[in-house]
Amino acid sequence: MNRNKKKSVFRSFAACALSVAVLLSGGCGQRGQQQQGGGTIYVIAKQQLSFWDDVKKGAEAAGRELGYGIVYDTATNDNDYASQIASIQRAVRDKAKAIVIAPNSQTDLNDALQKAADAGIKVISINSDIQQDSMNPISLSLINSSDMNGGVAAARNAVKGWRDKDKNLDEIGKVAIIGHTASTAQERIEGFTDTLKRSIGRTMGVEFPEANPYAAMMGGGDAAAYGGDDAAAYGGDAAAYGGDDAAAYGGDAAAAGGDAAAAGGDAQEAELTDAEKEAVAKDQEKEAADERIRKNIEKNFIIGNQCSDREQAKAEAKNLIASNENISIMFGTNTVTTLGICDAINDLGISGKILVVGFNSDEEELTYIRSGVLYGVVVQNPYVMGYVGVKFAADLIGGTQVTHHLDTGVTFVSASNMNDEFVQLILYPEAVNK
Repeated sequence: MNRNKKKSVFRSFAACALSVAVLLSGGCGQRGQQQQGGGTIYVIAKQQLSFWDDVKKGAEAAGRELGYGIVYDTATNDNDYASQIASIQRAVRDKAKAIVIAPNSQTDLNDALQKAADAGIKVISINSDIQQDSMNPISLSLINSSDMNGGVAAARNAVKGWRDKDKNLDEIGKVAIIGHTASTAQERIEGFTDTLKRSIGRTMGVEFPEANPYAAMMGGGDAAAYGGDDAAAYGGDAAAYGGDDAAAYGGDAAAAGGDAAAAGGDAQEAELTDAEKEAVAKDQEKEAADERIRKNIEKNFIIGNQCSDREQAKAEAKNLIASNENISIMFGTNTVTTLGICDAINDLGISGKILVVGFNSDEEELTYIRSGVLYGVVVQNPYVMGYVGVKFAADLIGGTQVTHHLDTGVTFVSASNMNDEFVQLILYPEAVNK
């Protein structure tokens, strides 16, 4: 594929992502007059990594096409919001037209961003968002990939990698996870653990309930989705949802409350036949056995300490490996945690013994894939995030409404597909956009 054709394919891909988002969201407004050469757009990144270099390249490409100057700033790490506040304040002083920001805090930047918005500066979020009033938002659009879906993709491909070893899922030992310190880590971990637990459980004949973010509101604690005591499916003592002795929903000795009647009314509960009693006993026995299997699966998942840099992640990975026998899979939720895990495995000389999946497409990560230390990575579209972030900012400056959320998607990259043309376009977008 020649360069011009590659460029056409990449632009088509970006345009398709935009079109789909607008159609799904219904976010389409009247186009205002585009301001060419109309000022400066600040692009503020989380930290100095290759991921954010690609964001910068995409933003600068859009700036050149649309006639806006791009000022690119970056913080020192993904929990450094003080540097980002300083960048926002500079944008206000410079009378920037817009700010495209990957916030390092969901709340600590709000005052500074509100002052920018009050000064007429359009605010766009990329990669992650701030907590804000949806009826009066500071940030007018979010451009990112779904962190939950990224975690799901990592788990599904970990399953594929494990099966490629000619091993069954019930042979998986411990699964260790090292998360980064930004807000994006939690959903990636949740998507990964929920999907992998379900996959392992199904091979052992049990189902895990859906992960329920509202479980705490409905009772929470050990009685939520994965917890509970001994024989109860969702916790409590001997009841399905708690309560006393033999009642399913509490009460005294009745199934749904009352005296001795099943639904309150007659004075005597209908007696079960011997066959029905045997069936109930078998169901209870199976549920108790299934719950023991679920708990044993859960015990094999180890969440390490969150790490903000590569050396921390390397040390944490070595600690997890040393203190836990039979680790089969390790998952890093961003570039530095993935590289830290790979560094640890490389240092310990155990490449191939632990299947490693991670996030993002740093060149060192790709090198680890080629050498077999790293099975694969969930790759976002940082170039597209930067490009569309500036494009949306320019639209807003020109009076055009934009969609409130654009999901740029994820792709899993491994040794089996990393040389495919489409994957190469995602890994090296600057090569066809110079």
